[in-house]
Amino acid sequence: MTRSTPVNTKFLSSLWLPVLLVFGGLLLSGCGATAPVINSTNTPDTLETGESGTFEADIENQEDADEPLTYTWEYGDGSTGSGLLTNKSYNSTGRYTVLFRASNEGGADSSRATVRVVEPPQPAQITSVNATPNPVDEGEQVQFESNVQGDGSIDYNWSFGDGSSGSGQSPSHTYDSSGQYTARLEASNNIGSDQSSVTVRVERALPEICTSVSEMNSAFFNRNSSTLTNEGEESLTENADILSQCSNLSVTVEGFAAPGERNAQSLSEDRAQAVVDYYTNNGVDASRISMSGEGQVESVTSKKGGTREYRRADSIPQREGDMGNM
Repeated sequence: MTRSTPVNTKFLSSLWLPVLLVFGGLLLSGCGATAPVINSTNTPDTLETGESGTFEADIENQEDADEPLTYTWEYGDGSTGSGLLTNKSYNSTGRYTVLFRASNEGGADSSRATVRVVEPPQPAQITSVNATPNPVDEGEQVQFESNVQGDGSIDYNWSFGDGSSGSGQSPSHTYDSSGQYTARLEASNNIGSDQSSVTVRVERALPEICTSVSEMNSAFFNRNSSTLTNEGEESLTENADILSQCSNLSVTVEGFAAPGERNAQSLSEDRAQAVVDYYTNNGVDASRISMSGEGQVESVTSKKGGTREYRRADSIPQREGDMGNM
């Protein structure tokens, strides 16, 4: 009969005990790591482009969660950050989903939020300022027009350059005296302001004759002479007075020679020049005068058709816009 060999239990225990301790320690270490739990995240609801916002997270069990802890942010535009407190700005408008994640060996927790990015509000900006009519006669109403861009309510403050002021986008104003005035506009909203100006030229109101005159006095000369007579100067004085009052008028001077006078062409030119010289010497701007010598008159002139008085120079008034129609 075969006898069984007794098992040495003490020996087996000495072999398995270290193994059990190792695996048990590993299990205990994994089960004992405390994962972080996010209590809250605080992110901006709305940001303007270029504006820096604060992104903050709070960990509910920060003191109990095992180190090392990792905190990461994904801002939704491809960029990332780290830590419980960060700052971030966006370059483009839109809606961005922000992801915060806290993790350690024991696990991870995450939280999402949405940030809306908008363009910043625009300050008042003047794009144009106009005045109509311009130039304007004294006593005549001027209508001002402005175009202003900007967000929110816009205030319009005008200074018309003559000591008076106004408001509104399109005010009107009347200047009592001739001259040049600088009208200024300041436009503002709660973000910023802008200024612009327009120059208004106010002219002296023209007498009625300036719109009704169609003829002026002629200057008559002695035979073969281009020297003004006293009678001729008196006639031209009346013309010069009209021209000084009427800035809307210019004058064309035509010189003539009678049949039988010597050097008719040059004589007619000299007579026209004598009249031009008289006008300029009496304050009429040369830019408002044109002249020509018509030579010897065979039948009629452009003004005195049928007359025998050919030794003369005619002054023909022209209102603005008429010269091109001659």
